[in-house]
Amino acid sequence: MKPVRILNIKFPISLVRYIPSKAVVGVIDEKNTFRMYDIENFKLTGGFRINLPANKPLENSVAISPNGKYLAVAINGKHKTTVWEIETKKLLYTLGWHKGEVLACAFDNNDEYLITGGADGRAYMWSMNIGKMVSSLPPHADYILSCGFSKNNMWAATGSYDKLISITNVTSLNISYRKKSHRGAVTQIKFLNQRMISGDKTGELIVWNYLKGQVLNRLPNVADMVIDFDWDENEDYLFVITKDKHVYLFDLNNYELITDKFIKLGELPSSITYIPETNSLWIGTLGGSIYIFDLLQDEKLLKATIAKKEYAKAYEIVKNNPLLKRTSHYKQLEEIWEKTFSAAQKLLEKGESNKARQLFAPFLEIPSKRGIIQNILSDFADFEKFKNAVINRRYPLAYSLATMHPAFKDTVYYKKMEEDWKKVFNKAREMIKMNARDEMIKEVLKPFRGVSEKTAHIQSLFNDKQLYDLFKSKLVSKQFEDFFTLLNRYPFLYDTPEYEMAINYGKKLKEMAQKELREGNYKKAMLLAHTLEDFPDMKDVAKDIAQKAKIFSTFLNYLSQNDIDLIEKTVYDYPFLEESEDYHKFKDDIKKRFAMAESFSVKGDIPGIKKALLPLKDSMVYKNRILQVLKAAYLNQLISDILKYAKTKDTSLKAEIVKGIKNYILLFGFDNEIGDLILQMKKLKTAIEFDANTKPIELMFEKYPDFIWYEF
Repeated sequence: MKPVRILNIKFPISLVRYIPSKAVVGVIDEKNTFRMYDIENFKLTGGFRINLPANKPLENSVAISPNGKYLAVAINGKHKTTVWEIETKKLLYTLGWHKGEVLACAFDNNDEYLITGGADGRAYMWSMNIGKMVSSLPPHADYILSCGFSKNNMWAATGSYDKLISITNVTSLNISYRKKSHRGAVTQIKFLNQRMISGDKTGELIVWNYLKGQVLNRLPNVADMVIDFDWDENEDYLFVITKDKHVYLFDLNNYELITDKFIKLGELPSSITYIPETNSLWIGTLGGSIYIFDLLQDEKLLKATIAKKEYAKAYEIVKNNPLLKRTSHYKQLEEIWEKTFSAAQKLLEKGESNKARQLFAPFLEIPSKRGIIQNILSDFADFEKFKNAVINRRYPLAYSLATMHPAFKDTVYYKKMEEDWKKVFNKAREMIKMNARDEMIKEVLKPFRGVSEKTAHIQSLFNDKQLYDLFKSKLVSKQFEDFFTLLNRYPFLYDTPEYEMAINYGKKLKEMAQKELREGNYKKAMLLAHTLEDFPDMKDVAKDIAQKAKIFSTFLNYLSQNDIDLIEKTVYDYPFLEESEDYHKFKDDIKKRFAMAESFSVKGDIPGIKKALLPLKDSMVYKNRILQVLKAAYLNQLISDILKYAKTKDTSLKAEIVKGIKNYILLFGFDNEIGDLILQMKKLKTAIEFDANTKPIELMFEKYPDFIWYEF
């Protein structure tokens, strides 16, 4: 595949990211110049230069927020991250706390939070509303190389040089998984809608159920380090770039490698993004180029190949680029095959096998079609015999041949034979109701005597003359359990119109139950599902509908009672509830409360935090998140005092700080952040004695002091 356009930039590309709200691709180069390009005409639409030390393109130390509001650029050599507002081109925040290089950063999908991960193994979450650290995520023993947020912003993950992945529920901080499933340093982490994918330095790619912290699948290895990846809008295909200068294409439905040479690049790639509106891939390189590929550019070739009737070549084109299955020309190709098959079958029915072979000839080189063609040609070798048997009403022979050659069952002759059977059988049933002599009934049924498929039907007419009336009455009265019990006892009843009517009714019942479930009429949904359970083929669907209706009903009850922990536990147990409107409203309220509390934490305002989070004070689910907000507030109190003390050397401030640090350790234990402040005081010639193994004490929410140096 050749690029439709190459954009040349002087310096290595660090990041290319599609910004849907602006219909542009954002690009950051090694020199921290940000550019935006129109996805249709590839023209430069804006950008600006950030005067910072060069970044490292193969690291994840720069980020563009999904809605195009912010840029994050780590300052090489300074252990800090800058956040810039794209519209105003202004520096908003400089974020610290790290004690090593910042190697990874990622925004959430609402542009509200940023995660940073560093060479110190620490990971922090920062509020974009206040520009402050609002919580720390589980640390790693080695460099953090990658991080990301889930699509719903409820989960975050970090990947490290220690080969571990940490997955954390960031809305509550009460669930966290640490998984060592990779063989190498985890270089990339990204979330799909319901899955997460991680890649490492050895070329391994793992697909996760991040809600449970479980590996779903390991994709076939790529040849070298996973640099970056993206996927199409339907999450059917995964595009992976590696150090071997190839784009690998994976099928995300069956987790198979489609091709390891989907695109060959002349330069080492550094970043990739997919544009659904234009079906294109943009790939940045260390050579300073952006290669733009139209993934449907072979559509014209496909069209021309179809026009030439080179169908084998057409299917080969689609095999190498399965995204072409979305095109009208692929649909045309499939329609040609279906029409060819139908026309060839009609010719075979007429005995014109040579003409049928001629029709099939263009498809014989296609492996997926060859087997089908060979089977039908083989079947129709005996078709004349079958046809004559039907015409002469030698049905035992005809049915026997149809069993040997299943293709015959799609022919007009087989359908004609089945219609004859229905007429004969219904006539025999009417004769039985009129008390006709057995000899007369047997004479009517004579053409089907000896047909194994019909023997049970015929015997039942004589052995249980009331069976069909009973079977029909069970359908009319909607006694489906009895109806299907009879069906299991007398399998020949599957051929009756009553069975077909019951199945159609079951399908309508299923649609009605699903509609009631969608509309929130849970009692009606459960009643319909209860009836549907009598249909053997619908039993699993019915149970699923009934279970979901019951869960939704219980869930709404918890919401009405505002039972926070039961609400969250139910959602954790049944993830489909995450998409419900009621849960979104519930989470929006909690989100607003934490945003308010975080704004108070910047000022060290504990009373403000308590007021904002009061409805959550008894929640075990949100306990850790609440503690993180309180910790951040107390840290800000201490930082404020330390800055004042550094200027004034006021001994009363010193006493407050020492007391505050000791109280902090009593409340939260020793952590990296308090360790940093102790080092700062040491530089100010104040040594603080403490026990790093102090077990934190728990206070009631109301008992947390307004200032960390207060007694409690």
